[in-house]
Order: sequence, then structure tokens, then C-alpha cells
Amino acid sequence: MEKIMSLLKLKKEAVLLDSLPFIIKTFLAILTAYYIGSQNPVASKDMISVLFGLILTLEPVNVTGMRRGWEQFFATMIGAVTTAVIITVFGVHGVTIAASVALTLYVCLKVNWREISPVALFTAIYMTQAMQLDAAGAPSVLLTMRLRIIALGFGVFTAVVFNFIFSMIQYRSLGNKRIVFLMKSLLNNMDRLEKSLRNGELDQISIYQYDLVSVFNDIDSVKGLFEDMLGDNAKIRKRIGVSDERMRAKISAATRLRVFCHLLFDTQFILVEDGHMLDQAEVRLAIADQLSLLMDQLGSLKDYTEKRTGKISVVEVAMPTESQSGNLNRIQSNLFEMHLVLNRIVGTMENMIAK
Repeated sequence: MEKIMSLLKLKKEAVLLDSLPFIIKTFLAILTAYYIGSQNPVASKDMISVLFGLILTLEPVNVTGMRRGWEQFFATMIGAVTTAVIITVFGVHGVTIAASVALTLYVCLKVNWREISPVALFTAIYMTQAMQLDAAGAPSVLLTMRLRIIALGFGVFTAVVFNFIFSMIQYRSLGNKRIVFLMKSLLNNMDRLEKSLRNGELDQISIYQYDLVSVFNDIDSVKGLFEDMLGDNAKIRKRIGVSDERMRAKISAATRLRVFCHLLFDTQFILVEDGHMLDQAEVRLAIADQLSLLMDQLGSLKDYTEKRTGKISVVEVAMPTESQSGNLNRIQSNLFEMHLVLNRIVGTMENMIAK
């Protein structure tokens, strides 16, 4: 039984990202949209757009969800208008279907060459494959557009409502869990690096370096989420104990963890590029010892953020002395700066942690 429960249990990282509440929110939102939408004479004709639009709009933060909803409407209009022009003039057949998708793709690239909206492409296909008929039984481009927009709007509106309801429940703990998630990711990377240095398994260090790229992305994602939370209704946030001051402290912590990650990345870059430096066991062990101290400091910060128990104090670190090796001196400076970064996070802990 314990093995079955262990298999069903979400990983720690998923728990820190509030995956279970998100699953519950998705279930309730889809259930609500389905039963209400099926009673609506227009939306009931296109429940796919209702439910698909809803899923794409569900977000932990209200502002993020509304932005996702607006992006869907904008992308839908691109796909609908470009396709409507082609099929109104040339009709619906293989060539016009392909041309509609290609033109939509072109417009998306003109609007933002870095990103192609799957919603716009879906709408282009939808306009040719789900044509609505008018009272005379003829295919109607306008009725098809109307159905797509109304169904999408219903789904987006339902998602926005559930985003708001769950934000009232989750906002107090949401920020702390994501900070813990980032700290845990950094600790895992440092732990593997320390063990490699102590065991002389130096060929793995380049892998750890590239793994930090995903950590950078996670930090930027969390920081963006916090900024969206700060842009949410201040009065509502204040009532549930998430003030502007607290949100700015969380943004500051995420920003400093990004600096910490950069210093760790640079340290691993040097270790990979200057392999001869690690031929000396005493050098490897000295770096490993410094990493161990950093892990203790970061680990205590993580535990305090997660459990809000104990006391965190600023760690006194001596300025590194100049060494004969320029690269070794750069590593020592990085490790020293990493301690300072963590000390600065300690200074904002009181404002960052929700009581």
C-alpha cells in the first residue's frame, strides 16, 4: 500500500508549484463551464473552444490569466479575419485551407517573429472545418466567427473567475513555495557539483553547468509571476496579507537568487575551461568546502522560508585573498559574492515571509 501511495504522490517540486490545487481548480472550472455552457444555445455548439480557452487561461495569478485571455482573443481575431478573407473570396477547399493557415502564420510572424500562436493557427483551421450554416442552410463566415468568439469568451471568463477565487486562497503561500522551489533547485545543483569535486568526477561539471540554464528560466518565470501579483488588486491582496512591501521583498529575493545562479554558473564555467586547476586535490577540496558552507547557508534559508521556524543570521565571510591563479581568484570572488547575496536575502526575510 505504501508503494502505491508513493507512486501516486506528486514530487516535491510539483507540490512547491501548487500542482494539486491547480488540478483541483482545473477540475472545478471545467465542470462549471461544461454544465453552464451546455445550457447556452450558442456556447453549447462549440464546447471545444469553451474548454480549450478555459484551460489556456487558468493561471495562479489574476493578471497573468487576464493577459493569457487577451492573447487568445487577439490570436483568434488574426486567424479568423485572415481565413475569412480567403474563404469568402475563393471558397473552402484544399488550397484555401492551406493558404489560410499559411497566411495566418505569416501574420503571426509579422506581429511577433519570436512566437507563433497555436491559437491563431487553430482558429484558421476551425474556420474551414466547423462552418456554421445560416437560416437558408448556406455556410456563414460571420456566424462561424461569432460562435468561435462567444465560446472562447465564455471559457476565458470562467477561468478568470476561478483564478480570482483560488488567488484568495493561495496568494499567502504561493510566493514562499516558489522561492523554496528555486532554492531547492540551486541546492541540488550545488550538491552534485560538490560531490564531483570531492570524488574527482570532473567530466560531469559541464552537465551541471548546462542544467543551470533551466534554473535561470525558472527564476525568470517566478519573478514574472511575482511582478504580476504586484500588479493585481492591492486592496484584495492586503486583506489576505500580501502587501506591496511583501511582494517587493519576494521580487528582490528572486532577483538576488538569479545573481547567485549567475555566479554559480560562472564558477562552473571556469572549472570546465581551466581543467588543469583541478588537477590539484587540495584546490578541489577547498572549493568543495566553500560550496558546503554555501549550501548550509542556503539550506537554512530554504528551511526557514518553507517552515518559518528557527532563526536565520547573517554569515560573516572574510574577503578572499589574492592567489597566483587568476581563475582561482575569480572563483574565490564568486563564492564570496554568493555569501553576500544570501546575506542580503536574510535582510529581507522578515518582509518576505508571510506570518
